[in-house]
Amino acid sequence: MTNNQNAQVVALELWRFCAHCVAAIVVVGAVLIGFLGSWELGLKVGVLPLLALVAADILARRREHDIQLRNS
Repeated sequence: MTNNQNAQVVALELWRFCAHCVAAIVVVGAVLIGFLGSWELGLKVGVLPLLALVAADILARRREHDIQLRNS
């Protein structure tokens, strides 16, 4: 049982890492759009994906915390 829970924690950590990488790419894209086009368009392109990634990160962190509490 503990091995399965450890695998879930590792999977959640991997998900959080990937979410941060995608968030960095979105921010860079939004800044480039802002510099090359308009800042309004850059904000429109970047804000919604970033909010979704932040929400997913918070949910993954909560789930990981719950699993670690069960393990201890």
